[in-house]
Amino acid sequence: MDKIKVKFLGGCEEVGRLGMVMEVDDIRLLFEYGVSPTKPPSYPAEAPPVDLVLLTHAHLDHSGMIPYLANRQECMVWSTKLTREICHILFIDSLKVAKAEGYAYPFSKHEVKEIYSRFVSVEPSEVRDIGKLKLHVHHAGHIPGSVMFELRGSRTLLFTGDINTINTRLLWGTHPVKCDLLFMEGTYAGRDHPDRRELEKLFLDTIDETVRKGGIAIVPAFAVARSQEMALILANSGFDVWMDGMGEKISKLFLDYPEYIRSSEKLEKALSQLKLVHSNHGRKLALKGEVILTTSGMLDGGPVLWYLEKLRKDPRSAVLLTGYQVPGTNGRQLLEKGTLDFYGVSQKVECQVHYFDFSAHAGHKQLVDFARKCSPEKIVLFHSDNREPLAEDLSDFAEVYTPKDGEELIL
Repeated sequence: MDKIKVKFLGGCEEVGRLGMVMEVDDIRLLFEYGVSPTKPPSYPAEAPPVDLVLLTHAHLDHSGMIPYLANRQECMVWSTKLTREICHILFIDSLKVAKAEGYAYPFSKHEVKEIYSRFVSVEPSEVRDIGKLKLHVHHAGHIPGSVMFELRGSRTLLFTGDINTINTRLLWGTHPVKCDLLFMEGTYAGRDHPDRRELEKLFLDTIDETVRKGGIAIVPAFAVARSQEMALILANSGFDVWMDGMGEKISKLFLDYPEYIRSSEKLEKALSQLKLVHSNHGRKLALKGEVILTTSGMLDGGPVLWYLEKLRKDPRSAVLLTGYQVPGTNGRQLLEKGTLDFYGVSQKVECQVHYFDFSAHAGHKQLVDFARKCSPEKIVLFHSDNREPLAEDLSDFAEVYTPKDGEELIL
């Protein structure tokens, strides 16, 4: 591992469409291959022929272009079992969304099926050989099934994917791994998260205030991890909570793979307290409740638009956004302009709009602390639209690289 050549296909200066090709010891690896959830989606550069794909987790900004490889390469995809299962659901859903929105997509159902057969399970604490290298797999704390990849040769490198270092209700946080080269996400460079307990209290207080005014609290949440985290927070709250959308399907999947979450018993109990929506009649009943937990988290499609179309003129009701809203999405538009696109038509929303930073990413100080404890000589920062503040703090103890997409690094 004397010389490592790295090139990003996307995701250097943005949170999205991540892909990184690494050449080491005559092996060419592809770390992640995602899309950005803009309208229409944006994609990474074409991947060169690779020996293997290493996928840290299922979020589409990391995984969404992997089916595109099915008929173009013979490579296998290494990930956890749970990541494989979530990916399959999200890939199929991507095709449905593309069809509904009326744009072409770069792969088909056939390719989704083909790539599913090429996933190979690698699990936390497992060690695998890749040529002369040893691959060590570490829990990443980001979403269930997420991992970091450590490669050991004459030098050691760590690729984080997305990480969270704090314990949440759903997951245990990750821990630093000693390495010479650290490839680290910087999603929250320059920004720290509020105290989690205080945030949860504010969230529940905001729902309480909305309900007391006679309104309904709409809680858009990502199907993967965020819906389940919200369910755990809402458990025992006493509110009449309804759950709609893909979050239920993903929740059942998490319970099928209990080894990836902090407590399957607590999640199962929390889910049992929700009323589940399975029909249009169920949606009408949910509108008589107090809280509606539903997908999609960025308001691009999903049941949330049906509810907001019914409630958008009600100033007593509130939209409680629970995660980062990517530029170009409906959620970002709601935050910045107070409007939403309902099936192609922009409409003003008179509901209250609140943003809660329930991030599954480490904040700025947490990233610095994590990196310092990894003790790297060199750090490569990616997956951020503002790397400079983080690069500045990391340069106190390591040589920091902030490459652009398409730029080649030799480390």
